[in-house]
Amino acid sequence: MKRIFVWTMLAATLLACGLEVGQLTSPKLILTPLLDSMFLGDQLVKRQITFYDAHGNVQDPGAVQWSTHDTAVIAIDAATGKITAHGPGIALVIAAAQGVEGFAVVVVSPALGVTMLVDTVFLMPGDTFRIPVDVKHETPGSPVVWFSAASNPTITLDSATGRVTANAVGGPIPVVAHAILSPDTVTDGGTVEVIQPSDTTGEAYYTIFGTAQRARRVSVRGSIYTRTSGTPTLRLRLRTFSGTSVEEEADILLRTPPASPGVFPIDSLSLAEGSGQTINPFCSPPRDWGSWYTIASSIRLDAFSRTGGSLTISQIVTVPQGLVMSGWFYLPVQRTDRYDDPTATLPIHGSFVAPVITDPTPCH
Repeated sequence: MKRIFVWTMLAATLLACGLEVGQLTSPKLILTPLLDSMFLGDQLVKRQITFYDAHGNVQDPGAVQWSTHDTAVIAIDAATGKITAHGPGIALVIAAAQGVEGFAVVVVSPALGVTMLVDTVFLMPGDTFRIPVDVKHETPGSPVVWFSAASNPTITLDSATGRVTANAVGGPIPVVAHAILSPDTVTDGGTVEVIQPSDTTGEAYYTIFGTAQRARRVSVRGSIYTRTSGTPTLRLRLRTFSGTSVEEEADILLRTPPASPGVFPIDSLSLAEGSGQTINPFCSPPRDWGSWYTIASSIRLDAFSRTGGSLTISQIVTVPQGLVMSGWFYLPVQRTDRYDDPTATLPIHGSFVAPVITDPTPCH
């Protein structure tokens, strides 16, 4: 089963490097694009460099020294910045000039690769879910993709489409995605777990790709609260804790709590809205939105939703303490430190089985 935990080192450096020009209090090097993709053996010329002095003015960076933290993934010419892809993985590109450093990320893929975009799936009995996959291939043609799982009473898997039907509580059940494009065959593995909560404990899992790659099993809870206008509102909160402190969180907010299952589009949230400069996005939400943040080395990175996301509610069931919702989501969020850079978008895919409580505390 694949797990993307290369984030630890990249987080601290990338969070520290990509601040907006208006926030500058010291010189910065900004690399563009922030994210590049390569196949094994590919080469890339150096990326664009912008050097800002402490006042936010663009200056000549002078001589630039290039390096990487992972020479097993890429080789980089120290003088020219030319990159050669050596092995599959994700690597940090480092540019040093004028006593400061700038950073970017390069993802190297094999000639054929398949990735389960949600490689740990939580469902309730009766749910159906189609496992999303991403296939990258350098050779022309159309890869054949299929799925397999050992015979079991917990789930039924359609091998051609990856559609999972949850039959009974059980798991985790290993599931494998296969991709074939002659002469190569590759696989990626994940699991499906079917749960039936009877209390306020939920389960969720999400993956992020791009410049903040990770895979997280997280705590999840939904709450229905009253916003400033007096209207009920649903907030789905997915959290990762370090001790008692939240170190990472994804939020999805629907201005109208769903009365029945369905697909609910997630709209955008602007910088001004998300930061509370123009509105309180929780107490006066302008539209349905999502967000994500993480904290690494005491530095916080925020990202707000772009259009094109969706929250799917598969089931809503009653339990003694309230409700439980199951479903999945696709949430594209834009890093606030590179808000106009399309390579700084983080696609988040996840599944959840979440208790939903009533929050009696209204917004003021």
